[in-house]
Amino acid sequence: MIDFVPTTTAEMVFSDNETKRLINDILSHRVTFPAYGKNSLILFGVFGSGKTTYAKIFFDEYERSYNGDTAFVTEFVVDSSEKITTIINKITQIADKVPLFNHSNKHYFFFDEFDNYQLEQQARLKHFLNRNNIICIMTTNNLHKIDKGIINRSHVINFNASSNLDEYVERMRQIIKDNYFPNLNYETLKEIAEESNGSWRDMSYLLEQCCNKVKPKLTLV
Repeated sequence: MIDFVPTTTAEMVFSDNETKRLINDILSHRVTFPAYGKNSLILFGVFGSGKTTYAKIFFDEYERSYNGDTAFVTEFVVDSSEKITTIINKITQIADKVPLFNHSNKHYFFFDEFDNYQLEQQARLKHFLNRNNIICIMTTNNLHKIDKGIINRSHVINFNASSNLDEYVERMRQIIKDNYFPNLNYETLKEIAEESNGSWRDMSYLLEQCCNKVKPKLTLV
């Protein structure tokens, strides 16, 4: 099995250069964040595009930019049946305290598959997002199901497929090298990228299958 999971922003393939630049500018503090009423990131894109994986990477790298270590993150599995008032009370109690484990003095909140909240529930969270001591990341496969007020309070990060297939090719070449797999030619890697359409789950599966086909057979003596 190929180990394809990225561990840094540099190993990610973003949908376009503007998105990549924004992320790097936030992490290097060239763009002030949180600021101007935006203290959240919304990561949206197809299934398997790395949204959940990147949320943890971003939190850790942001925390390290303040000379911290691994970020202490409060995670929520979004469930529309849970009362939103319960969630708001819980995160407010956390945010009212001094963050003991984060050098950034920020509280980190992660909401996976945020669109599982109904629009009315999402709207109730807008007041909480006005705080300046929090950073939230929300993931979704369906941006159109996210409250417009939440979107306005967030930087929206596109995780759909990049049109620059060469970036996928370079990433797959590094994966091949790290996993000691046989090399594949450019055209094969490009075809894998095209067929995967931004899903790293599909890409890793296809990459492993292609590499296995060209593995040299062992000669029995």
